[in-house]
Amino acid sequence: MKYRDFGATGLRVSEIGIGAFPISGLQTRPDGTQTGWTGIDDRESVALIHRAEELGVNVVDSAEGYGAGHSESIVGEALQGARRQKWVVATKVQPNQGLDREKPDTAAARKRILDACAASLRRLRMEVSDMYQLHAIPHELASETVMEALAQLKREGKVRFYGISTNNQEAIERLRRFGPIEVLQIGYNLIERSAEELLHWAHRERIGTLIRVPLAKGMLTGKYVGASAAESLPPTDLRHERFNRPESKDAFEKLPQLGFLADGSNGKGRTMTRAALRFVLQHPGVSSVIAGAKNRQQIEENAAACDVPPIEGEELQKALQIAGTIKTPGWIG
Repeated sequence: MKYRDFGATGLRVSEIGIGAFPISGLQTRPDGTQTGWTGIDDRESVALIHRAEELGVNVVDSAEGYGAGHSESIVGEALQGARRQKWVVATKVQPNQGLDREKPDTAAARKRILDACAASLRRLRMEVSDMYQLHAIPHELASETVMEALAQLKREGKVRFYGISTNNQEAIERLRRFGPIEVLQIGYNLIERSAEELLHWAHRERIGTLIRVPLAKGMLTGKYVGASAAESLPPTDLRHERFNRPESKDAFEKLPQLGFLADGSNGKGRTMTRAALRFVLQHPGVSSVIAGAKNRQQIEENAAACDVPPIEGEELQKALQIAGTIKTPGWIG
């Protein structure tokens, strides 16, 4: 495993981290139906975090909204005792819950952040979150209050660094009028590259970045190919509907054209997953790539991306040309 500086925070983070959305598993709706991530076993989720630690991974990113807190609970279970000190633990809060966009109650906005952080720490079984991120852009009239609440949490020692998960640079700069943004979570992958300049900006500003959906929710793993790719997912899987959209079916027909990146005969040790993660790691604005994983085999595959050679020259140009023809159902938001 290789490590990078996380912006100006002083933290050293593994190039590959864990995106802990998948380990939230399935949730039951009020009508009794289920949706979420299929194929999840809580014991295996704990085991994959422990295996990641053995591989040198030290970043895990969760959220209160992942399985109504279940993801945080699993992370907390896995990192009990001495393990906690080896990890950089990140989680997220939805700042607008219960607020009116046009007339937000500032007292309620502050309480929302403070109470949510306390609940996350209880589920994580931790006294402090290393990174605490807004999981949405705050309502404009509540932005100053939200930033003040984050600063309060830092003063109280409940969070070490804070920021936001968004690709909207205008919103980021607006929030910075009210205080520092020390963490950015940005959606970026080979077939969704609209954040190129945002990542360069973050690098210039010395803001650390966590990169979400680097595998485009599995589309870049090579596992799903052909117009019928969605049929391999149960209807309860949260990706099922988007995988069935026309743009996704077209993408699954074109994605095999990128297979040359993982050609076993090239002697480069690349699989499609490793190639996709390697591409993301090549951007100078990237600190840690938080790829999702469901089991130990997947975290082992993700971690191996650090050791494959970069994609460059004619190979890179060919990959970008093909990727430019592929549309997705909008994973980066």
